[in-house]
Parts: sequence; C-alpha cells; structure tokens
Amino acid sequence: MIVGRRKSGFTLAEMMLTLALVALVYTMVSTILIQISRYVKAGREVARERYILLKTVEDLRYQLRSLYIPPGDKPGLLGRQTPISGRDSLQFLTCNGSVHKGVVEGTYMVRDDREEVSLQDEENSSSLFYREFPFRKMQFRTLDPYEEAPWKVKLSNVRLFELEYSAGGNIFQR
Repeated sequence: MIVGRRKSGFTLAEMMLTLALVALVYTMVSTILIQISRYVKAGREVARERYILLKTVEDLRYQLRSLYIPPGDKPGLLGRQTPISGRDSLQFLTCNGSVHKGVVEGTYMVRDDREEVSLQDEENSSSLFYREFPFRKMQFRTLDPYEEAPWKVKLSNVRLFELEYSAGGNIFQR
C-alpha cells in the first residue's frame, strides 16, 4: 500500500495575506501612537505656558502686595504709557524682589522681541520683560538698558499689558 504524501504548509497567497494584515495592523498602531504623542506634547506645551503665566501673575501680585512706600509725597509706584496701546510699563519699589534682597526697584515692560518683525508675526512679536535693581536712588531709573540689570523675558507672545492702580485715594491711573 502506497501512502500518499499529505500536503502541509501554507500557500503563497496565504503568506501574502498574512503579511499584508500584519503590516496593516502595525501601520494602524504606529499611527495611533504618533497621534497620541502629538496630543500629549501639545497638552504639555499649553500646560507649561499656563504655568508660566500664573507664576508671573503671582510674582507680580506678591511684589505689588509688598510695595515699599518711600518717605515723602512720591508713591513707590509709577506707570508709564507708551505711544503704542497696550505697551505700558510699570515701575515700583518692593520688598519682595526675585533677584535681590531688601528693597528693590522692579520694572515690567512690554516690548518687541526682535528688531525686524515680519507682518505675519507682528501680533506675536512682543514679550513681557522684567528687571530689578537694588534700591539706591530716590527716583526711578529710565527704561533704557542697563548692564547691571538686563531685561529678562517673563512671558512671550504678550499682546496687552495694562494695569489700573490707585496712587492714594479713589483716583485710578492707567
């Protein structure tokens, strides 16, 4: 009796179909993982920007809470308007400096990041800058650059910086 050989194994069509299904599943899984990583990265960036914004607002709030009132008629707070709307600056004397100890002269100001700004980036070209000096003078320094206290970026892409405050009484200044 001759026993015939049983055919075992896979045909070429079955192998190609299996390979195509594995490639399809791999492509779907890798695409999903890439999209998830992009969403996580974007979420982290938004969370980081919000953290920096809240930290800057808290720093300003604590600095203004600790205003130093010098002897005399002058308040320890000076707001200056610039010709560009929303680009005001604020100078103040505070006991809660972020760089120096003791009474410091702190200044917040909005200005352009770059010298040349394209029309497309015009709205996102300005930042909120901060600097502080140890308090030595009875008058505020100008907004010009000083080597001893360089301007540092606190917030990027700032479109508006306006504060209303009372310098003694119900008269609010901007």
